[in-house]
Amino acid sequence: MRLFDSHTHIDMKHFQNDIDRVIQRAREADLIGMVTSSIGSGSFRRTIGIIKKYPNFIYHSAGCSVSQLTEDETTKIIELIQKYSKDIVAVGEVGLDYHWIKDSRGRKAQEPLFSKFIELAIELNLPIVIHSRKAEERATEMLEKQFSGDVLMHCFDGAPEIARRVADNGWYITLPSNFDKYRNRIASAKILPLDHILLETDGPYLSPTPLRNEPANIRHGCEALSKVLKLSMEDVAKATTNNAEQFYRL
Repeated sequence: MRLFDSHTHIDMKHFQNDIDRVIQRAREADLIGMVTSSIGSGSFRRTIGIIKKYPNFIYHSAGCSVSQLTEDETTKIIELIQKYSKDIVAVGEVGLDYHWIKDSRGRKAQEPLFSKFIELAIELNLPIVIHSRKAEERATEMLEKQFSGDVLMHCFDGAPEIARRVADNGWYITLPSNFDKYRNRIASAKILPLDHILLETDGPYLSPTPLRNEPANIRHGCEALSKVLKLSMEDVAKATTNNAEQFYRL
């Protein structure tokens, strides 16, 4: 069985003391690779070292911490992405966050920064990975107007009507390993065709166990999706891994 973690944060402090063992457990759990998402300029620099240490197993998607993003940090991240573009498989996670940002002025202020990353993905001809926590509809609207490339809605938790728009647009979604605890995510798993669904851990967050989440837990997500779709784990693993390889152009 070939599994792939399409979105994690392996550079974070939660992994700094045992990253080698985390990677070994991932390999033992049949993972053939993972994409780690940097979420700032410091995170970006740490990730450069990690992908050099684990070539052809860990890949780099470069983005930001959406709810804490500033114009200055946006500029720094964009400059790094442009400099290291050949080592990056996607722009993201980038987007909008209405969970932590609740006032209308703050929410509106996110949009021009999001647009800069959309323009960057167009400039570099890279796919884009979207953070849209509680902002799925507005993020979808902006992408429909501004972007025609490949879109991955990371950790998607939008309402079924938004999931249908995502499907109609031919975009992809990722389901976290604990997705079967969320009504909208179960609905999305049934709405999106399997060839547009990827599996992620979003480690160290969203763990399906009481412990820290890590890439080996992709097996939990694969098992949950196989039950929802009434397919074998082997079929789900094959499809979602192929989808990841296609989306990230690996």
